[in-house]
Amino acid sequence: MKLLNSPVYDYVDDILREDDVHDVQRIPLSTPGNASFVVFAVLLTLVHGFILYLLLGTDIWPAIPILLHIIVAGITVMITYGQYRRGLDVQHLGALAIVSATTGIFGTLGALVGFIAYIIFRQKNQHFADWYESIFPTDHVSQSQQIYDDILEGLDEHPTMYNVMSFNDVMRLGSEDQKRRALTRMTTRFHPRLSSAFKIALKDPSNAIRVQAATAIAKIERHFMQVNERIVEARARDTHNSKLLYAQARFYDDYAFTGILDSELEKQNRKRALDSYRAYLQQDPNHAETWAAVGRILQRSGDFSGATEWLQQAIARGVNMKTMYLWYFEGLFAQKKFDELRQAAARHGREALANDELPQPLRDAIALWMHQAA
Repeated sequence: MKLLNSPVYDYVDDILREDDVHDVQRIPLSTPGNASFVVFAVLLTLVHGFILYLLLGTDIWPAIPILLHIIVAGITVMITYGQYRRGLDVQHLGALAIVSATTGIFGTLGALVGFIAYIIFRQKNQHFADWYESIFPTDHVSQSQQIYDDILEGLDEHPTMYNVMSFNDVMRLGSEDQKRRALTRMTTRFHPRLSSAFKIALKDPSNAIRVQAATAIAKIERHFMQVNERIVEARARDTHNSKLLYAQARFYDDYAFTGILDSELEKQNRKRALDSYRAYLQQDPNHAETWAAVGRILQRSGDFSGATEWLQQAIARGVNMKTMYLWYFEGLFAQKKFDELRQAAARHGREALANDELPQPLRDAIALWMHQAA
């Protein structure tokens, strides 16, 4: 199973995505260490040149230049190790220490020339991903092109008319083989909206279907814990990312009322969702979806008074969400505050009816309360 299919969870994957191995291995083009390396390599070249002059151009005892060479090599190794312990990049410096200790001035000159050549090459070289894309380009087929290809290949042809059956209907009316395949699909592509179908499967007459449904629910619980760990880890890496905070709130919200997870876990999810949503509102006080989400969770948790108070506050702030008014009306009705419900319907009924997906019976009920207030 993948992370829930929603753009808000993409932020989690972006934070936890491993670095490209080719980027990790690339040495920075311009750093303070590079400038220090050039200065140190020039000085080391001059020192080794002087030692070579003492050895070949004077009558000094040969052991002295050799001893000086050993001392200089030792100092170079100590400096390299010190830089390494400080966590600095020492790839060039390490190579310089090796070649200068073995070949003296010739090694330092070679390391210096090699470093300069590397800098010139880095200014013109191509990233591995770009190079690979140029050799094996990725084809991005548009939706219109895909439909056209399907028509040419005859993939759109079907000899008979057919309808799509909901998972709930499959669990009630399907054959045992159809139920097995539906459970497999629901498990691999789980969404909390599929919970009702799992509940039906748990009461199926077939023992095999009941066992498969119970196994699937256990797998979903494990998946919930794994995704939760990923979100917590992502937030630990980027504690100030408000988008991650919203993703965390959405995740707990999605698993707050499934009805198939452990009841105590779902209770904790509701609390975590509320806390996360409220924390997010401190960073984005005018986020309409979050205001509506908090009211919805309070309402579905049975806290009608808290829900209506919260939604009243949201409406007073100018938050305008079509579904929010429905939760507000329902909360007033549950508390039997009929006079307030009539007034609320008169003030906000038109906004609620602007929702094109509103079922007709609900439209009629809102219209009735609006008429009562007239």
